[in-house]
Amino acid sequence: MNQAQPVRARKFFAVHGWLRLVLACLLAGAVFASPPNSAGANSDSRTLQEQVQVQSAHWQLLRWSDGFVTCNIYVNHAGQPTMDDVNFSCGTRVLQNWLTTPACAPAMMGSSSAGCAGLMLRYVGAETRTETKTTVLPEINLQLFVTDCQPGQWCESRPGLRLVAYEPVAGHQITNIHVRVARDEKAFSGAISDLRLPPTGEQGEWLEYWAESDFGDTSARFQVKYRAYSSVQDGRQLYRFDLLTDEWSSTLPGGALLWQMFPPAEASVPKLLEQPLSPGYLATTNRYALLAGQLIRNGLVDATSCSDRGVLSNGAASVCGERAAADMVLTWQNKYDQQIYNAGLRYNIPARVIKGVIAQESQFWPESSDPYERGLGYVTENGVSMLLLWNLDYYASVCLPAYGLAGCASGYAGMREDRQVAIRRAVFDRLGTEAEIDLLAAMLYASAAQSQQLVKNVTRAEPADATTYEDMWKMTIANYYAGSGCLGQALHASLSEEFPLTWDTLSGYLEGTCTIADEYVRRVMRYSE
Repeated sequence: MNQAQPVRARKFFAVHGWLRLVLACLLAGAVFASPPNSAGANSDSRTLQEQVQVQSAHWQLLRWSDGFVTCNIYVNHAGQPTMDDVNFSCGTRVLQNWLTTPACAPAMMGSSSAGCAGLMLRYVGAETRTETKTTVLPEINLQLFVTDCQPGQWCESRPGLRLVAYEPVAGHQITNIHVRVARDEKAFSGAISDLRLPPTGEQGEWLEYWAESDFGDTSARFQVKYRAYSSVQDGRQLYRFDLLTDEWSSTLPGGALLWQMFPPAEASVPKLLEQPLSPGYLATTNRYALLAGQLIRNGLVDATSCSDRGVLSNGAASVCGERAAADMVLTWQNKYDQQIYNAGLRYNIPARVIKGVIAQESQFWPESSDPYERGLGYVTENGVSMLLLWNLDYYASVCLPAYGLAGCASGYAGMREDRQVAIRRAVFDRLGTEAEIDLLAAMLYASAAQSQQLVKNVTRAEPADATTYEDMWKMTIANYYAGSGCLGQALHASLSEEFPLTWDTLSGYLEGTCTIADEYVRRVMRYSE
């Protein structure tokens, strides 16, 4: 049994960071489909109210002219009321009136104040008052632990989970834990429940769970998608166990967590989509004539022994030039492997996809002859805008240091144009630095998120129901290269097709300049073959 680390499931109707919530709602054209319908958790906060005796200092604001009491103020600290005290008790208008009241000269001389304008502050005395004190109590803590079979493995017994609920309020205890899979619901008595997961198909099932307390309420409801796929292999009943959670993302091919969909349980995914075990597995020995030509022209390889100086008129290396640059080309195409590997893990993007895109865009040479395409990934203005719209964490990392929470809350699409230009420039400034590979991985993550939303918007179905894991990656690669207009047009044109939609089917609906996306996808997919 492994209970070292609880699994964080999706919490429905919980309060998340308000910036992320606001930004998520601003995603253009978004139609947010939810997992299987479920009732909401108890939305009322846990509170304890009690009547307490409070010793307060009583102050009043009166009109100078006639002594009319405008406001009563009670404070529980020494000294006069602060501006916050007055604003809380009397409101902004009264506070402003008091702050702008001129000195009443007649009153200071012992004469009548009837001709004075504004308000005066007067201490009435100490009073004992009864107030209602509201205490917000901690919520029920419910954690899920993996037992027996570990995610990402085949096991001989059905995978198991342990649910543990903690009641933090003294004098109260957990009464039941509820678990629902599909339409079946079961209640476990007490604060701990152990369960064997029902077998599932290849696309898994949603597990929903919540706890009840004798305090009189329930915890938030949580959902996690799992797969316990049953298969007979060599005469043995085996179960493939997978969990779509952050803790076990390393056991899943890239994108599965974002799309909440599983790759095939028994059929292997293309090598390109496998997460390599270490940076060494990314090493390639490909020929790159354009890279060789750049190395020669920039003096990094000596090809003077070649009759043609090693470079053809189109900038690519000649056969002789390729031979002269072979060792440097081998080193150069693998120089970023550690960074690519790290970025793939960080964004849960297949590292070979990152490297394959770089290979197709620039052949690992960081300069482009096109002024509108920059860096190893030939990054464009439109590509950076996609990044800032669809990768909210990356947007926040660029925007918050410059404009703070208030300036970034409207999202990239809601910013003033000059600020959009400024944060795009900040992104472009990362090209050519140690942060460039991370930026490319973040862009691919953004493309994956945008592609997911396009599928949902057009098909009205979750990616797991509309297409396959491999085809989602093909759409993501096409979207990175050709843009959402091309992918969206192909999806709309293919609405008469049956599910699952495949890229081979979608690519047949590409028109005009969009048709180049198909060959680009093929080249990237063949990169690791």
